[in-house]
Amino acid sequence: MYEQILTHKTGKTVKILSHHQEIYIISRTDHKSANNGNFTKEDLIAYGWAFPVETKKWKPAMNKSYYIPGVTNPIKWNFSTWYNDELDNYRLALNLVCRTKKEAIALTDKMLGVVRV
Repeated sequence: MYEQILTHKTGKTVKILSHHQEIYIISRTDHKSANNGNFTKEDLIAYGWAFPVETKKWKPAMNKSYYIPGVTNPIKWNFSTWYNDELDNYRLALNLVCRTKKEAIALTDKMLGVVRV
């Protein structure tokens, strides 16, 4: 599922529900168009919507340590060594690979905050 969020210059946000062959379908909009709500990226930018800047994920060098959130660990972080294997790349795809303990702790706190009731 496509889960990119667009922000309008007025502060409103919408979710991109689908993106196929350069056509975007968004969750809701005040703009009516002849193409039944299907927009090109250029249309959306012209209407004031901003696409987030995609950043490249940090990837550790081979055989170097990295940190991961530790939601069951009292110190809130764990570490691993990068071997570029399936587990490392799985963690990277889930945005769980951190450069520092501080980043891992912040991510742990964010994750725990989501599940607190």
